[in-house]
Amino acid sequence: MRSLMLAALFIITSPGYADSYPPSHYCRKPFKPYQFNSQWELNNFNDEVQRYKRCISDFVEEQEEAIEQHKQAAEDAIEEWNSFVRWELN
Repeated sequence: MRSLMLAALFIITSPGYADSYPPSHYCRKPFKPYQFNSQWELNNFNDEVQRYKRCISDFVEEQEEAIEQHKQAAEDAIEEWNSFVRWELN
């Protein structure tokens, strides 16, 4: 239990090693005109909306994958510490 708490302390106190700035998407939000003057303008706007949605979705998916990688790295570090304590210190 003590070793797990110490490993958790290492994880909690290590934000200095994290990215200094949170990632941001570079998706462009479409501009909706006050009114559409043609079917082409409406279709074009709808296409831009779909591109924007896809861009945001891709960004969110990438961030969720990064979260899982960071969680796994943290779990691996805890396991390494616990193994060290079990086999080297006892």
